[in-house]
Order: sequence, then structure tokens, then C-alpha cells
Amino acid sequence: KQWYQRRVRVTKREVEDYSGILENAVLCGAPVTSQPLVWSRLCGAVSGKLVNGFSSNDWVLSFLYKTTQATRQVAGVRAIGVEERKLLNVDLSSVIGGHNEYASKMGDVLKIIGMTT
Repeated sequence: KQWYQRRVRVTKREVEDYSGILENAVLCGAPVTSQPLVWSRLCGAVSGKLVNGFSSNDWVLSFLYKTTQATRQVAGVRAIGVEERKLLNVDLSSVIGGHNEYASKMGDVLKIIGMTT
């Protein structure tokens, strides 16, 4: 979460100063906001793809985020509604049954996303 907060702070400044600072970024089961403005800004910091890997089966993330952030807008359980060529929403619900499965299934997740290890 600390990395994400740092990236958001950077992208709130003049985005063009940080354009393409990252080649690709993959966020899976991310306990962060799904607000389109934030994700649009994050896309500015990526020269390649920004991947939002999510699972609608992640009840733990959904519950904890709602109780601690008082909102239902969490990226790790839904697609981000931004029309941005750099943003790739990947539904991992067929592979990820819960938040604790991301680590053990990361190889499968990266194959689905199209990235090699």
C-alpha cells in the first residue's frame, strides 16, 4: 500500500514530469480505491500497461476495505471504469477464490495477464 500511495502523490503533481516513470505495473487484489481519476493519473506514470487484476470472489478484501474506508470502491474486486489504452482490467475470478490465493497462484495470474516470469 505504501508504494501505491507514493505513486498517487507523484501523479498528483505535474503528470508530464513523471510520464513513463514505470514500464509496466501489475496490481492484483489491490486494496486501493477504484476511483477513475486516480487510475487515470496512475496511467500517466506508466509507459506500458497498468494492470488491475481483480477477483469478485475476494470477500475478505471487500469486507475489510468497506469497514476501514467506508466505501465500496475497491479496485481489487472490480474493473476500473476508465477509458484508457494503458489500463488493462483482468478478471481473475476463475483462478482466485479468495485474497489468500494470490501468492500461491501468481504464476497462473501472470500467464493470464500475458507476462512472463
